[in-house]
Amino acid sequence: MGKAIIVPSNERHVDGSVDSVGEFKSLGHTTRQFGVGTTPPPDAAFAPNRISTSIYTPYNFLFKNLFKQFARLSNMYFLFITVLQVIPQVTLSGGYPTTIVPLLFVLFVNAVKDLIEDIHRHSADNVQNSTKTLHLQNHGDGAPKFVPTTWADLHVGSVVKVHQNEIIPSDMIILASSSPIGQCFTMTANLDGETNLKIRWVPSQLSKVNTLMGDAADIWAMVNGAHVESEGPSRKLDRFKATLTTINNVKISISMSNLLLRGVLLRDTDWAVGVTVYTGEDTKIQQNSGETPFKASSLSKMTNVMTYQIIVLQVVLQIIAVIVESMRTSLPYSPRDSQSVLGAFWLFLTYMLLFSNFVPISLQVTVDITRFFQSIMLGLDTAMAHGKVGVKVRFSDLNEDLGVIQHIFTDKTGTLTCNNMEFRKCAIDGVSFGTISQSDPNCTPRGSGLPPGNNRLRSILPFPKRAKDIVTPRGHLTHVNIVDKSLREKVVDERHPRFVQFFVNLAVNSTVVPIVDATTKSLVYSAISPDEEALVCAAKHFEVTLLRHDSTTVAISRFGETVLFDVLHMFEFSSERKKSSMIVRERGNATGAILFCKGADTVVFPALRTPVDAQEDERYNSMKQHLLTYAAEGLRVLCVAQRELSDEVYDKWNAKYLAAKTSSNTSEEVLDEIIREIETQLDLVGITGIEDRLQDGVADALQCFRMAGIKVWMLTGDRPDTAVNIGRATQLISSDMQVVQISTKELSPPNDGTAASLPSSTIVGQLLQSIIDSPKGKNVPPKALILDGMALELIVSLDSLQSQLIRASNRCKSVLCCRVSPKQKEFIVDLVRRKTGVMTLAVGDGANDVPMIQRAHVGVGIMGAEGQQAANASDYSIPEFQSLKRLVLVHGRWMNRRMSILTLYMFYKNVLLVLPQFFFGMYCSFSGQSTYYDPLYQLYNVCFTALPVFLFSVFDEHVSARMSLKYPFLYASQSFVSIRRFWEWIFDAFVSSLLILFIPFAVVGHGPSSISGLDQGLWDVGLVMNGAVVVVANLRLALETKCWFWFIPVGFACSLGLWSASAYAFSSLLSFGGELYAVLVVVDNLSILFMLVLLCVLCCFGPYALQAYHTTFAPHPTDICHEIDVWGMEPTTQSVSDGREHPRMDGE
Repeated sequence: MGKAIIVPSNERHVDGSVDSVGEFKSLGHTTRQFGVGTTPPPDAAFAPNRISTSIYTPYNFLFKNLFKQFARLSNMYFLFITVLQVIPQVTLSGGYPTTIVPLLFVLFVNAVKDLIEDIHRHSADNVQNSTKTLHLQNHGDGAPKFVPTTWADLHVGSVVKVHQNEIIPSDMIILASSSPIGQCFTMTANLDGETNLKIRWVPSQLSKVNTLMGDAADIWAMVNGAHVESEGPSRKLDRFKATLTTINNVKISISMSNLLLRGVLLRDTDWAVGVTVYTGEDTKIQQNSGETPFKASSLSKMTNVMTYQIIVLQVVLQIIAVIVESMRTSLPYSPRDSQSVLGAFWLFLTYMLLFSNFVPISLQVTVDITRFFQSIMLGLDTAMAHGKVGVKVRFSDLNEDLGVIQHIFTDKTGTLTCNNMEFRKCAIDGVSFGTISQSDPNCTPRGSGLPPGNNRLRSILPFPKRAKDIVTPRGHLTHVNIVDKSLREKVVDERHPRFVQFFVNLAVNSTVVPIVDATTKSLVYSAISPDEEALVCAAKHFEVTLLRHDSTTVAISRFGETVLFDVLHMFEFSSERKKSSMIVRERGNATGAILFCKGADTVVFPALRTPVDAQEDERYNSMKQHLLTYAAEGLRVLCVAQRELSDEVYDKWNAKYLAAKTSSNTSEEVLDEIIREIETQLDLVGITGIEDRLQDGVADALQCFRMAGIKVWMLTGDRPDTAVNIGRATQLISSDMQVVQISTKELSPPNDGTAASLPSSTIVGQLLQSIIDSPKGKNVPPKALILDGMALELIVSLDSLQSQLIRASNRCKSVLCCRVSPKQKEFIVDLVRRKTGVMTLAVGDGANDVPMIQRAHVGVGIMGAEGQQAANASDYSIPEFQSLKRLVLVHGRWMNRRMSILTLYMFYKNVLLVLPQFFFGMYCSFSGQSTYYDPLYQLYNVCFTALPVFLFSVFDEHVSARMSLKYPFLYASQSFVSIRRFWEWIFDAFVSSLLILFIPFAVVGHGPSSISGLDQGLWDVGLVMNGAVVVVANLRLALETKCWFWFIPVGFACSLGLWSASAYAFSSLLSFGGELYAVLVVVDNLSILFMLVLLCVLCCFGPYALQAYHTTFAPHPTDICHEIDVWGMEPTTQSVSDGREHPRMDGE
């Protein structure tokens, strides 16, 4: 065993003895302590590293799955019906539980689905748990060594060695790596889809002895006797705090940059050694993989209401039947039942059997199967694909909600734009450089609607470029497209040092990792964000090249001269901070440290120092104006600033910061406040302008959504000016709109010496109220509302402002929210959901969009450059924004109509089946006698009516995709389901039920009607009634079918043929269905066949006549579009009296 290595450190040495091992509470914070390389005691509250995402085991599957399925009210209901069928006093099936067949079918289908899903979970769990890794072990009987161990056998404190291209088995603090400077490259594609490399570091104190490590003995010498005190398990992926104490009581501060997360891939690093700090369910990825918030479609909620109402109707009919039967038995000539109460109870249960099909047993399984196949059809639609990437359905339960969207909340960067950043402009020392390259003036962007000569807006649209004036010494660089000949002259001029400082800031203050490509041997950059990469490429373009970036050193080439910077502190960008900073010291320069900072103007400007003279004040004002100009041109702007730190200032602050960072009692808020203390007194060096062009088809898609009656909210972190410019380019803000802006500028107090200003909340309320009170009318220009983060903070804090915001937004065509954080995005979506009840859809492409995606009724993620966090958390993922147009306007409306009619039809056909049983009570004194042969009765839902409605729900197209996209207003022009429509369908079933019962009994009630002279019996008439119900139910669905693919009529024919075959089979089996031996009589009797045809015509005449009347005399635009599709004619457009447009055929 090697000798313990003394680790040098300039941090304060504190006694690091371990009093306990495990987790404990300290000043409100959960922390844990454990020894490095030791096994924690059995009572330590640490999760095992074995992952189990499965729900079932081979031993409990049957019982647990049945328990889950019978938790559904419908399954319990039909189980009760099955029990009733074996009770002699109430059975209608001779004591046979015939309902068990369809019930078992439903249970079996769901069980198979659950089993397949759980087998996949077990398989994935086994792959992870049985994966081998190297575990450092020393049992005291020999030299320590790395032993292959499964992931499942790791524990907190395990020292693990991972090699290149292996996955990290647990959350672990890096102790050593193969890199001489202690860096590790990781790829997080398994977690968030990002393929760019991220860098993690060995703690600086350990990296100084890192080159001595390589074998187990050296590793053991370093960790022997060490222990760790860390915070407890947390969901925060950007925060981690721990202290590693060596055997020599040297305390080493550990942060997120020193932590390797479970699931990431080690890349471009031969090996890395770490100590496990979180295992299994305690790892950060597992902490963040909680269940997605449960979402139920609006149709599902309405279906529950329909189910309750139909059950109430069933109970009412049962009570009526019992009351009428009891009135009969009370007549003087009727035999009295000594047990009348018990008899009434049995009769009530008998009618429950008769009416059991009021509740559709196959509704849920039909809906689930239909949604599954609808999802397959979505994925096969190549019109929504981009390259090989198409639509992925992650939660099909919301398919129909895509057709009733009323509000869309969209991110901007990467969602509406390409997220392909180009460095286009910059302002340095008060002077602006770069011009937007002009497009072909004859080229007009599709769907943009921009007036001629509006070059500021054209610049952000996807035009071909003319950039012949770009100055590139060694050819054009990716992410750089700046047009200005004078900038390079300023950079290389020694009389203008601030120009060099500007690009040094961009190169040094970043998280970009320079990597030498193994194939081309050229320098390539791996960046977390496209903005960072664009800025570093811009510096390289002007010969300030980033060569090396690690936790201790940054190396750049400044005009061919290598310059080294020692990294003292690095504070990365976050959505809350809105800036990144780095404190460095240039080697060989005795002037002290320097703080580089870049970030949003809202956080940088307040941190600027007071201008030292009029010249500096003029320079600041000039750059503020350039910033506004850049934003107005649609560019993404960042402020670049710096601060020179004397040794005295830095040492004083550094001591305070290190003391707070190494203390386990310091909260994150206190640490952030200490960081902000040094990020003050900044000197503004320059402004950057980065261009992110709109994606193809964005303007057209947004215009279509507006025409469809969908209100679009754009939620972005950009400045209001940038957001407004993008809004104008996409026609979210049209030229005729009145823009009302509520931002920091409007809320800032006046500085003109006037009286004290009103409270900000009052100003916000007044501005919102002015929108609410504005006049209405066609001649009043539409409004667009612009809000920024400051205004939203006030709105969040006051309920009255929240209500005003909703009322004001209802008066606006578009709403743009700027400088918003992920939490504010989530709040806005939740506020609209709560206050209005409208159907919402949120779409985004980054991790900061996940909260609003999960909060909206329907969440859509775009698989973009920022990874797949949004796509993985969404209900639907699409390759680009323009795919959303077809997903919502075409497939959404199709699926909404299909599922609506499916639901209405399922209730209709069951009521149509059951109500004749009730009316038949008038012929049998409500004794509970059935008219149907029970096997045919039970097979009605799963055999005789299942296939046509399935084909309808997957393939029917009431309006073609071409017409849906040409006339987007069709989207919001019809409602396919409501409680009123539900009762209209029930009334239709009621009328048809009367005809199905009374016409057969009227025909057969006047003597023999067969050629044999024999009367028809109960089962003969019942067979006619049952056949009529099957035919009428299928014809009723045929009336709703608009798109007749060849397999649609085949499906109807199969259903009717299956009923005929079943009836014939049952009538031929004397041992099972001898009482049904009437089918040959029916077939030979032309009068009864004619009656059956007449019955079907009468039942369907009402719905058909009503449909024909509306199509002919009061056509809906969808009816006209359907006829145009059928006849293959090209439509034109005309205005109608109410201002709505609808298509008509030429010559009308």
